[in-house]
Amino acid sequence: MTGQRGKVRAVRSTIDLHLIEGDVLSAACDLTCFKHAQAFYGADEVAVSAIANRSGRSWNDFEVPIGEVRSFETLGAMTAPRAAFFGTDRLGTLRYHELRLLAGRMLSFAQTQPSVKRLATTVHGVRAGLDEEEAVLALVGGFIDAFQKGVGGEIEEVTIVERNSGRARRMRQTLEDGLSKTTGVTKLASGAFRVERSVAFKQAAVMATAGQATQEKPHAFVAMPFITELEDVFHYGIQAPVKSAGLLCERVDQVAFDGLIIQRIRERIETAKVVIADLSTANPNVYLEVGYAWGRSKPTILLVRDVSELRFDVQGHRCLIYRSIRELESLLSQELKRLS
Repeated sequence: MTGQRGKVRAVRSTIDLHLIEGDVLSAACDLTCFKHAQAFYGADEVAVSAIANRSGRSWNDFEVPIGEVRSFETLGAMTAPRAAFFGTDRLGTLRYHELRLLAGRMLSFAQTQPSVKRLATTVHGVRAGLDEEEAVLALVGGFIDAFQKGVGGEIEEVTIVERNSGRARRMRQTLEDGLSKTTGVTKLASGAFRVERSVAFKQAAVMATAGQATQEKPHAFVAMPFITELEDVFHYGIQAPVKSAGLLCERVDQVAFDGLIIQRIRERIETAKVVIADLSTANPNVYLEVGYAWGRSKPTILLVRDVSELRFDVQGHRCLIYRSIRELESLLSQELKRLS
């Protein structure tokens, strides 16, 4: 195990950023970076399990206090010879600004490690309620800002790995759109983005959507189950019009979250500009979230694929009935304009 001490090496003038589909444990790199949000989730949980099984270490060894970092030999449990775990706030309080800072911490630590020229990580917090596009832009913006401030040493490339093919495709497009506005960034034939260090650089433009800092942007809270049959409904029927209305689009995966799930949902509903609830499949958790939104007097838009899926307690309320994703996008766009 090592801390953040080490000799900082020479500084490169460029760094390449990749976003690929795959398993982060199999990413070709010298160091794989994970968060530790005071509990184990997703990729970091899988990584800890793999390393612990090989090394015989206790899971307690991988618990990292907020602001600290610990690294371990992977012993063949993943492609990278070492893995680093960065202590962060709990998942429920991890926001876009924290992701930006986390990226800088990762690059700063990597530059002190011998023989490390390539690092890999994942996008964090998406299933815990963060807007997918803003999460990847925050992470990449953090890497770019840190690099432009002189951090990075001899690090040649940073790879962000996403195992969900649809999400990876959407995130690549998000980066292409966002980074096209950032000075000194060039898209390579490989699909990677090359960042050239510049003394004139101020801040990554990918974080400046609608002229507001990400943590200050208004958001819509979407209540709907995380199930395959509704994924396209969310990403294309709901997220697109929400983004067009200038809002972040957030939802919480109750399966992937910790014991503070109710507190997290309440906080995001209370601070939302509007709550959008898809009542298709009659998921009881969605009805619970609608009830809380009504109790907090939040503007709420109800959606459903088929009126027969509605339960008695909302049948007297206005509900947008859609038969296709295209129709939903149109109906929701009109409704958001009406509420603005």
